[in-house]
Amino acid sequence: MKAIFLSGAAIALALSFLLPVSWALLWQIPALFAAAALGVVILYWLFLWIASLPIRKNTPYETPSPFYYALLNSGYRFLYGAAGAKVHISGLEKLPKDRPFLLVSNHLSNFDNMIQSAALGDHRIAYISKPENFKIPIGGRMIHRCCYLPIDRENLRSSTMTIRQASQRLQNGIINIGVYPEGHRGKGYDLQPFHAGCLNAAVWAKCPIVVSTIAGTENIHRNFPFRRTEVHFDILETIDTEGRRASALSEEIRQAMQEHLNTYKRG
Repeated sequence: MKAIFLSGAAIALALSFLLPVSWALLWQIPALFAAAALGVVILYWLFLWIASLPIRKNTPYETPSPFYYALLNSGYRFLYGAAGAKVHISGLEKLPKDRPFLLVSNHLSNFDNMIQSAALGDHRIAYISKPENFKIPIGGRMIHRCCYLPIDRENLRSSTMTIRQASQRLQNGIINIGVYPEGHRGKGYDLQPFHAGCLNAAVWAKCPIVVSTIAGTENIHRNFPFRRTEVHFDILETIDTEGRRASALSEEIRQAMQEHLNTYKRG
């Protein structure tokens, strides 16, 4: 890095003798580039804001919009890319080809669902999410239009209705559903107790569960803006739920996830 800096300084010094009249312009080039990049970013988010305005917050949407789903994922890619995340994906070949599924994962950061949604590509997914996320400017409207479901974990009746709604969407093949059975963000790779009830979305719909883990997203905010963060999204297996109980599935899935996450603890 020092050699590169010294070489650049030497070239700049040489140019200052060769082009004395244009020296001031050389300093303007980085500023112009930065200003242009900032302008593009502002225009991009302005476009997303305008595009989100027709979405009615109080209108229930039963099917996701391909247009808004593409916009949402483009926003996701922009955010985690700008934050310096380098994503490594494994196991996509294990996803069901022609059946909807429930994606189960650990939860470490606000970037988790962004990275997973973008990584799944054509396997469109809507997450069961806390109500506060639906109040986020631009993003709150987008996720509502893409059939994300709010869940009130403090209200058993309400949360059960949300799980039934998710199950109905799986059964009808409308969209895949993503859940974080820990219920909230963890502080590391030691999984917290699971809320087995969320797995009923798959059990009632008789659809498979895709078991996955994510690692590294907890470091993004610490590394930004000076270091890139290596993020790993791993799909471990697909489990058939036919004739299974959510409680037994929860124990099996948690064990598989913990064993895989232990490899990142050792690393």
